[in-house]
Amino acid sequence: MRSEMSIFVKISLAVLSVVVVVTVLSLSLKYNELTKKRDKLKSDVEQAQLELEKLRDEVNAEYNEEYIIKIAREELGYRMPDEVIYYNNLNK
Repeated sequence: MRSEMSIFVKISLAVLSVVVVVTVLSLSLKYNELTKKRDKLKSDVEQAQLELEKLRDEVNAEYNEEYIIKIAREELGYRMPDEVIYYNNLNK
């Protein structure tokens, strides 16, 4: 009887040890994955904060007429009323 109990205890301890090792490895992998994800998100937040600061500077900047004309031409595709724009399609 004692021998059977001893074998049962040994098997139980072995199974418990395997479960603990598998659980620890699984948690370790999950921890590493979450750490990488956190670092990526921190980097994304920093980039967004830099972009936000840049946009705030643009909003709060004193605009002169030259800057407004530049933005209108380059970003909005506008032109002056007496201006003619020629496009070159020869490079295609």
